[in-house]
Amino acid sequence: MAFPIDTLRMFCLLAQKLNFTETANYLNINQSTLSRKIHQLEQTTQLRLFHRGGNQIHLTPQGRVFLESCQRILQEWDNTLDSLHDDQDYLRGDIKLGLLHPMARWLSQTFFREFCAKHPHIRLHLTTLHPTNLREMADCDIMIAPFLPCDQSLVAKPLAKYRRVFCASPQYIAQHGLPRHPQELSQHQCITNTNCPNQELSWKWESKETEGVVDVSGTISTDSVDIATNLALAGMGIALIPLDQINHLLEKGELVDVFNCEYYQWGELYAVYRSRQYTPERFAVFMTELRQYISSHCNTHSGPNRMKVVPAAPLSSYAAMPAHP
Repeated sequence: MAFPIDTLRMFCLLAQKLNFTETANYLNINQSTLSRKIHQLEQTTQLRLFHRGGNQIHLTPQGRVFLESCQRILQEWDNTLDSLHDDQDYLRGDIKLGLLHPMARWLSQTFFREFCAKHPHIRLHLTTLHPTNLREMADCDIMIAPFLPCDQSLVAKPLAKYRRVFCASPQYIAQHGLPRHPQELSQHQCITNTNCPNQELSWKWESKETEGVVDVSGTISTDSVDIATNLALAGMGIALIPLDQINHLLEKGELVDVFNCEYYQWGELYAVYRSRQYTPERFAVFMTELRQYISSHCNTHSGPNRMKVVPAAPLSSYAAMPAHP
């Protein structure tokens, strides 16, 4: 009894999606081709793998057992190929990378070019994800996520800590006043939900000496760092944005760090991937070089008191403004 590895992959993907149309579209094949392959697999195994009824399909008990065996076979196959590739003089193979759009935009400026020039036989496949996609493992080899996934079976490798700052436009401050302490953010329009999978009702803050949490709300929210930055530039409220995403705007005075580096929030980036017996060397190399790049290009955390003061528009001009609306 023999069948192509690709047919097993089709079966596993269909067992995950339980939808012929969606699976065929993902594989970029005709639905009739997928149906024929699954029918041939059932004939070869002499097993009924799926219950079919109307527009819905479900795995049969035999199908569930067969799926577990297929997953082990494919895992062993991939591990073997990866180990053989790693014995060569150069690394090669594919890395499917899932990440949020702002991170993809930032890394595409220089990191991907430098990595591909150094490792020309590694092919990168980038997929931009929504924050809710990061809660479970997306269809990729490695996810770059700013929070831990819900699935405890996944491996989350810390890459770096980075600093978020509370920022607003000079126009917003002129109209609504400058908060003196993070607790006063509860009296301001706050642009919430940036890169969060759930509704954001509070912000954590910290300083060299203390930390706390403040309830926040506003008339607009977004799941995108880029959009939150644009909303802050438009004077629609105070946003909590990674410092490296807005350094250039702070330097030009288009945005203001409202607490002038005194209060901030540390975030952490993780490389998330599936647990497997053998982690391909190209995965390890990619994560190592990504960590080095982030550490050399970001305001990362290397100690409890390290702060990098960013040149920005002076706050002295706002000193006479009211502390809150």
